[in-house]
This record gives sequence, C-alpha cells and structure tokens, in this order.
Amino acid sequence: MAERRRKQSAKVNPLPPGSPLGTFVTGGMPQQYVHDTTANIYKNTPLALLGPKWDQLLAEARSLSSAGQHAIAIIIAAAAGEWATEFVLERLMDAVKDHSKSVRDLIDMSERLLVTWSFEGDRVREAFHDLTGEHPDRRSWWGDWMWSRRQRHDIAHRGVLTANATAANKCIDVAALHIAYLTEVVKKRAP
Repeated sequence: MAERRRKQSAKVNPLPPGSPLGTFVTGGMPQQYVHDTTANIYKNTPLALLGPKWDQLLAEARSLSSAGQHAIAIIIAAAAGEWATEFVLERLMDAVKDHSKSVRDLIDMSERLLVTWSFEGDRVREAFHDLTGEHPDRRSWWGDWMWSRRQRHDIAHRGVLTANATAANKCIDVAALHIAYLTEVVKKRAP
C-alpha cells in the first residue's frame, strides 16, 4: 500500500513575552488556568509529545467555562478529543501493516475529504475496532460522551448558546475520560 500522506500539525502560538506559566490568552486578555489533573496520564506514552497540548486545551476549556464562556468551552473540549482521536488512529494505522477494508476505506477517505475524527462516525469506530479490538461504545463514559457531542453540534451547527457551567464541566470531564481511554489503548497497541 502506498505511504499515507501525513498532515502538518497545527502550530501553537507562543504566549506573549513575560506571561507567567499557566496563562492563556483568551479574547486578548491573559487569564490564569487551573492545571488539569489528566496531565500525568500521558507520561511515558507515545502521546507524551502532544499530551500537554490536549491538557492545555482542556485547561483552556475549564478557564473559559469559569469565565462564563460555556459554549466555547464545550467546543474546545470536543476539539481536544477529536485531535486525540486523529492522532491515535494515525499511529495505530502506521503500526498495523495489514489493514482491514474499514481501515483502508478510512485512509482513502481521509486523503480525499475533510474527516471528523470522532467515534460518532461508524467508519471511524469500525476502523478503530479493527485496529484494536476495542469497543468504545461499550465504555461507561459512552452515554455522557454522546451527550457531549450533541451539545457540541447544537452549539457549532445550530447556534444554540444555552450551555451552562454544569453542562460545560460535564463535557470537559468526559473529553478527559475519552482522551485517557485513547491513551491506554495506544499504550497497548502502538508503544
């Protein structure tokens, strides 16, 4: 099979000079954030290189929620999970040489189209299962995760801005569980 084209990773802009550690620039204003406790789950895994960026996205989501920006906090938490899913699937596809039809279809589709790397999609979930034998839809967090995805879609595609702190925190927490799950799977399958 031909070598897959690798997308360039997004660049993270550095903080303004003199910003204290633990600061994000939100809406042009530096804000302190609380360090997310999921940071250590990436230690000693292939995800360690990007782990802090997911941690930063989740911390930024918590900061935004604390500032009353619940809708954007939900979007940021969902983006962290999508980024982690894409990263893990690409690593798994690189680690496995003999791909099933569902994996080949996903590779082909990702090279031609913009793919949302989410377990909501049957193609993504089926390819993940073929690569790992795992069923994320059987995890205890699945129902809450699907609920968080609906919250994200309502905000992003319908302009619904009725999210509150409870909803935002639930979405952020389940995104952290989702990323922790991906971390454990990739540790086992693509060390």
